[in-house]
Amino acid sequence: MNVQDKLAIITGSAQGLGKAFAVELLKAGAYVCLSDVNSEIGEKSMNELGERFGKEKVFFIKCDVLNKDDIVSLYEDCEKIFGKTVDIFCNNAGINHTPGWKLCMDIDIMAVMECTEYVLDKMDMSKGGKGGLIVNTASLAGIGPGVSREAASYFVAKHGVVALTRTLGTDNYLRETGVKVQCICPAFAQTAIIQNIDQYSAFSAVVKKFGVMTPEYVADAFIKLVTRCKTGDAIVVLNDVPPFIYQDYSREWTMVLAAGAKLFNSAFGVEIFTPRLQMVFLLAIFLAVHLLLYIIF
Repeated sequence: MNVQDKLAIITGSAQGLGKAFAVELLKAGAYVCLSDVNSEIGEKSMNELGERFGKEKVFFIKCDVLNKDDIVSLYEDCEKIFGKTVDIFCNNAGINHTPGWKLCMDIDIMAVMECTEYVLDKMDMSKGGKGGLIVNTASLAGIGPGVSREAASYFVAKHGVVALTRTLGTDNYLRETGVKVQCICPAFAQTAIIQNIDQYSAFSAVVKKFGVMTPEYVADAFIKLVTRCKTGDAIVVLNDVPPFIYQDYSREWTMVLAAGAKLFNSAFGVEIFTPRLQMVFLLAIFLAVHLLLYIIF
């Protein structure tokens, strides 16, 4: 998407990743509505970015994503203030697991669902909208296994965000609604998400393993996702690694394993196709392909 003169809303953007995303969009010529529960920091960021990019290009509206009325007001007031329709909506507001699993799930996935459902209805071309883009801030935790019980809610929520993105980010849905849906899956950045984490916890060990990126580093991948990538894409951002799309091959892999399970059951009476037998099956396929290519060439 060419974001020149487009209008974007970013939740949780008073600071951290959201603010860095806003900077990249503003640099590319977009109008940005900052949003956060923290009015003091949000208004400070608005003034800072207004001085840098022009006061007419950025505004701040307080919003608690746990409150549906706030979400509606954010969207409607944004369009009134800027005098144009919203083109990009970024579900970026989030917390870690330390305030408790319930609040973590409420903000990191339930609020994302709430915002997405509302925004889709507003943007959906089949319902009178003009289409648009929804970008979800997921996490590397959304494509990997959880590390501990204490952090389970965070991993579950972020897996949900990735699943939501892939469910709505299909070509068929894009043709029907005109709405692209994408997500960004960064490892840990220097934001509030990694604050208040016990340095001896399993969660902290993951932070140390992958390192800590700057918000600006993640935002560089964000603008590439928005401007260059297709609907349904989940872009992974790791320290000192170029960003890459993490494609979902679960359907294809399931079909391969189903074929193997059926073959081993009929040939050897195997009742459970275990990972060890799966490796034998894949090795057999590799050798068969290798032999076929040898014969042909």
